[in-house]
Amino acid sequence: MSTTRSLDIRPVEPKDRFERIMGAYDGLATSDVLELTVDHDPKCMYYTLRATRGEASFSFDYLENGPELWRVRVRKH
Repeated sequence: MSTTRSLDIRPVEPKDRFERIMGAYDGLATSDVLELTVDHDPKCMYYTLRATRGEASFSFDYLENGPELWRVRVRKH
């Protein structure tokens, strides 16, 4: 059974965001979901996950696509 964790990163200081997001992702079990809310396109997270965890280890889907709010669903495989 998968679990969904929601993380609104907007109130977090920009210098702390990357660590918070990656920590949340790393804390997921296989098939769990991270729903991330941010104030910019989180495309850099996609590329970081692809480079460091491998493209087959996650799926990345936009739920909302700006211009002021982005929401993505990241499922860990």
